[in-house]
Amino acid sequence: MAPSATLTHPPTSTDKGLTAEQLAFWDTNGYLIIPDALDQQTVAALMKETHRMLDQDLDLANHPMTKFSTGEGEHDHVGDDYFLESGDKVRFFFEEGI
Repeated sequence: MAPSATLTHPPTSTDKGLTAEQLAFWDTNGYLIIPDALDQQTVAALMKETHRMLDQDLDLANHPMTKFSTGEGEHDHVGDDYFLESGDKVRFFFEEGI
């Protein structure tokens, strides 16, 4: 699969290169994959840093084991400080059901 990026803001008709199909996909799904948005060097550097963080920064012994969820159901993390204070940090979350 080609490298891709996910937009973090709603695209507008003034964003360079977005088609009507891409805008419709964004409106329906809330994300947009843009193939080859990042060059192979950038992807390799990001993957290297991701692996370094997982190997060196993720301390499972002291991790609160926060699971990401939509806030619906038994694993509601809305009041979880680890989640609430993650906006300006790199934090590790687990996915429900995994």
